[in-house]
Formats: sequence, C-alpha cells, structure tokens
Amino acid sequence: MKQITLLMLLLTAWGCDSKRETVSQGREAVKEVVTQPFNTLDSAKDSLQKNQDKQKAAFEEADKENK
Repeated sequence: MKQITLLMLLLTAWGCDSKRETVSQGREAVKEVVTQPFNTLDSAKDSLQKNQDKQKAAFEEADKENK
C-alpha cells in the first residue's frame, strides 16, 4: 500500500512539472508572437533612419559639388 501511495505521489508530482513546463513554453510562444510586430517595426524604423541619413549625406555632397 505504501508503495502504491509513493508511486501515485511521484506520478502526480511529475505531471505537475510537465504542466508547468507546457505552460512556460506556451507563455514564451505567446510572448514571441506578440513582440514580433514590435521588433519588425523597430527594424523598419532603423532602416528608414539609415536611408534618410544616406540621402541627407548625398544631398549635402551634391550641394558641395554644385558650389
């Protein structure tokens, strides 16, 4: 009887750990899906800023050549 009780306790404890791991994995997946658009937006902003800086430098260079 004690062995059966011990076995049930071990299986219950293992099941809880498995559920916690599944919940943690689910939370990480949701976090990734939610933050992905924001990361994409930040990347687009950085790219736009770099392009604007390049254009500004090109205009300044052309302006210097014209003078």
